[in-house]
Amino acid sequence: MTDIQLYIAAGLPTLAVLVGILMNVSLFNSLSTRLLALETKVDTKLDIVAGKLAELDNRLSRVAERLSIH
Repeated sequence: MTDIQLYIAAGLPTLAVLVGILMNVSLFNSLSTRLLALETKVDTKLDIVAGKLAELDNRLSRVAERLSIH
């Protein structure tokens, strides 16, 4: 086996592993970004729902006060 063959035999698998690692890191970062965006959307929607529930609670409290007074 010549030196060039040895370098190719050792270098190509190493290069393939490094490319695989870099691809995994890239995909992980992309997934992390998408999850953060989804979390932000869900938090926003939950805040809206919480506001609507608080508004409904206030309205029901006023109705209950009116019913108990009369």
